[in-house]
Amino acid sequence: MELTKALALEAKKKDKLVFHEEEGIKFARFKEDFRSIERGTVIIGNRVIYAYPHIKRIFTLERGIVKNIKSDTVYIEEKIDGFNVRIANLNGNAIAFSRGGFVDYFITEKVTENMKKFFSKFPNAVLCAEAIGNTPYTKPTSEFDIKILVFDIDKGNGEFVGCDERYKLLRKYDIESVPSFGRFERINIGDIKKTALGALKSRKEGIVIKSENRKEAVKYVTPFADISDVASNIRLFFDMPAGFYMQRVLRSAMFMKDFELNREQYAKQLGNAFYYRLMEDLKILEKGEEISEEFEMTIKNPRTWEMLLRQMSREVKVEKVFEKEENGMLRIRFKKIYRKTTRRLRELLNGKGVED
Repeated sequence: MELTKALALEAKKKDKLVFHEEEGIKFARFKEDFRSIERGTVIIGNRVIYAYPHIKRIFTLERGIVKNIKSDTVYIEEKIDGFNVRIANLNGNAIAFSRGGFVDYFITEKVTENMKKFFSKFPNAVLCAEAIGNTPYTKPTSEFDIKILVFDIDKGNGEFVGCDERYKLLRKYDIESVPSFGRFERINIGDIKKTALGALKSRKEGIVIKSENRKEAVKYVTPFADISDVASNIRLFFDMPAGFYMQRVLRSAMFMKDFELNREQYAKQLGNAFYYRLMEDLKILEKGEEISEEFEMTIKNPRTWEMLLRQMSREVKVEKVFEKEENGMLRIRFKKIYRKTTRRLRELLNGKGVED
């Protein structure tokens, strides 16, 4: 995978490559996949920051591993339910980019000193991470503020550092990693199954299985995560594609088949996921309120909020709930109002007829 000047010019002509200038940062990003280049790839100065590739999802564990992983030895890590970011060193400054290739001003502000030390030694590397906690995109928590958990290190050319080497580097620079379940022999499928089942019992999102050299990887998600996704997003009924819900029903059913889980137990959970939140939202609408979700975060620079607000407002309506100073930081709580779902459900509640 190499991005040449000729390929970039062709992408520009076909409106696949778009240009931005924000806060003095000039960059171009691929807004769609183009030939071998994935959506979210960024060109900034002489640097190319490749998009993080989509990892194949397997629906059945043993056969999925056999078909997609050839390495005799695999590493299994926890799949984290957060949002994907890439952090790169640009002229001595660490800048974060979202999956879609936009500058992520919130994570840029949260880059740790240890990450900056890492970049002083490896200036061309890119830290690929999942962010969780009190962020503009994940559920608020009182357990911690924010965690940036690194799951891969891009050498700077779209290729990844091997698992063992990555673990050593992250330990050396005291950079937080996604939790690892350890190293396994691929033929010992029983041990791998125990790990997947343990992830379910611990209410984890799932596991990611990677080859020793990190050239192969698959992800396997638990029914807990699938049902939680339905429950969390059913309030976005008309803002999400129908396939979002259907795929999670299928995934959870195939996991249940793999492990012979209790169908009645999970059927009840899935039914509640679909109906409970949706019924609550219908009651909210009848009160004249809107479908919304609240988030909370702390930032140093008020300008970070302004840039975040501009980015988020492209897709949803955003309203600030409160803002207060705490130990030299700004704590901001805000809500995202889902206008499309609010409007469509309200129309149905008011008696609108729909032709099937």
